[in-house]
Amino acid sequence: MAKPKRWYDREASLTVRVVPRDEDYETFSSQRYKHKRVVPGIWECLAYPLCDGPGIGLLVFLPPALWGLSLPVFDVVAVLSPLDKSHWALGLLVVPVMVPMTFSFFMVFGYVLHFLGHMLVSSTFGENDHPRWPDWHPSDIAEGISRWFWAAGVGLSIAVVPAAVYLARRHQELAWSDWVILVELAILGGGYASVALASSLLHENILAANPITVIASIIKLGWAIVLPSILAGLTLGYAAAGVWLLLYRMPTARMEALALWLYWIGLLYLAMVVMRVVGLTCHARALELHWFQRRPKWASRGLGRIYVNS
Repeated sequence: MAKPKRWYDREASLTVRVVPRDEDYETFSSQRYKHKRVVPGIWECLAYPLCDGPGIGLLVFLPPALWGLSLPVFDVVAVLSPLDKSHWALGLLVVPVMVPMTFSFFMVFGYVLHFLGHMLVSSTFGENDHPRWPDWHPSDIAEGISRWFWAAGVGLSIAVVPAAVYLARRHQELAWSDWVILVELAILGGGYASVALASSLLHENILAANPITVIASIIKLGWAIVLPSILAGLTLGYAAAGVWLLLYRMPTARMEALALWLYWIGLLYLAMVVMRVVGLTCHARALELHWFQRRPKWASRGLGRIYVNS
């Protein structure tokens, strides 16, 4: 007769390990998928967009869509020059045709911003894997655009307004010292905008990007804010300089088309790097910031990965 099975096993204590909830709980977990609470290095952030499928997919599949939707806009502005009223009447006739394409561009670009927000949140929680691509929900895209525009508008006002006043008082060609001042203003505005964006996304409230919260958070971050500010400022400079070159310094249409494609690839790559370094900086200083204890609800919908690698 077969021996009956019994649920009690005296050897179970040798195969099952109980992990106590103490200070060493986080260190016991897998270190491969969690970043240590240290200030990130520049090289690991530069490699982040290319270390997983979603980031590479963003660089491969989104630039063609953005290129196809933005190229006609650049052509109209560059050829007709409606801003200086040289062909304003013809430009006004083209506006109804460009409205649907502009709306489509903002939806695609808003989806990119939504995905970058997910990258910021996952980096803030120390996750080394890329987040999965979010689902296409127009309400989430619109909400993400509002957060980005609010944080960017507040941050850019710190850099754009002083820069515009400074340039208005200059009646001669810019010297190297003038460019240094403009770069410093861009770094200052980029650092403020990045912290304001992180505060808005992690608090799930656009009002969290108020100056009091942002400035207090920058003080708590200390010198750790230097690297995010530099990278954010350089990204803003790249975006502005690229638009100016595409509008006024492209000799041929073919060169403009190729340059616009490369422009979107470079901008998306730098944006992912900035999201990574800002998120890991907040992760390293989470105990000082006291910002968040759980993942935001908007970044928890459909949480998972395209493929299982954990």
